Amino acid sequence: MDNKLSRAKRIFCNDVEQRPRAGWRLLAFVVIFMIMNAIVSVVIRFGFGGQPKDKTLVTALLGVLLVMTATSAVYLSRRYLDKKSFSSLGLKIAGASLSDLLFGFFLSGLMIGVVYFSLRALGWINFQSLAWPVDWAKLTLLFLGVGATVGCWEELVFRGYLLQNLQEGLGLKWAIGISCLLYGVIHLLNPNATPLSGLIIAGIGYLRILGWLRTRQLWLSMGMHAGWNFFQGPIFGFAVSGRESFSLLKHEITGPNWITGGTFGPEAGCIAAPAILFGLFMMLLWTRKRIACVVS
Repeated sequence: MDNKLSRAKRIFCNDVEQRPRAGWRLLAFVVIFMIMNAIVSVVIRFGFGGQPKDKTLVTALLGVLLVMTATSAVYLSRRYLDKKSFSSLGLKIAGASLSDLLFGFFLSGLMIGVVYFSLRALGWINFQSLAWPVDWAKLTLLFLGVGATVGCWEELVFRGYLLQNLQEGLGLKWAIGISCLLYGVIHLLNPNATPLSGLIIAGIGYLRILGWLRTRQLWLSMGMHAGWNFFQGPIFGFAVSGRESFSLLKHEITGPNWITGGTFGPEAGCIAAPAILFGLFMMLLWTRKRIACVVS
């Protein structure tokens, strides 16, 4: 009987590390995250009388709430399941933290600029108008709801908790492959998604993983994610993973969807490939002096 109990225990727990195995930790994290989101939804619906009617305000509010629930779920899972510190996911504040955030943010702006002006040069996008004077309040709320909060919670979950636990359980190569595949598949649930959008977003997922691999911190990836969403939607006027919002630039896309991305945004079009390659090169260049320290 004792042997059977011991074998059953080993299925769930690592005796050497004295904690649940990686697969069970990931399952528990997903459950915790879903429960927290469900609780927040109930509180909003019954405690505050539902979501506000202003679409931009809703976007910002949901972004803040997702950051809160994701951070709480990751913290609890990291502390009590992984039995490691929260900062060990790649959240240590050091000399390069702010510069990595800012570099990643503006690099993504350049990447989206490459997409926009490439489409203009090919004649597949027609400029219509510029939102002037600028509605700074709306733009700030969108920076918060579309950029900063999404960049924070998605990187914390996908390139933080999920990727690093997959690495501990299956090794780095499998962890990268599964993480990219999962990231692409989840985005297939977004409006106007296509198989091509899932494939390209999986590639973008690897670009974000590279930020962690090269620095072992999440700041570069978070900055890139926030900048990609913010410049793509509120600045250049593309849909962000199938969702549209207020933007400074108004335009009409006329080229084929498989190249331009159509109503999903550039992430569903081959036009994103040069931007991804440009981002890859710039990230390698930016981190070239730190990779040796990370590897050692």
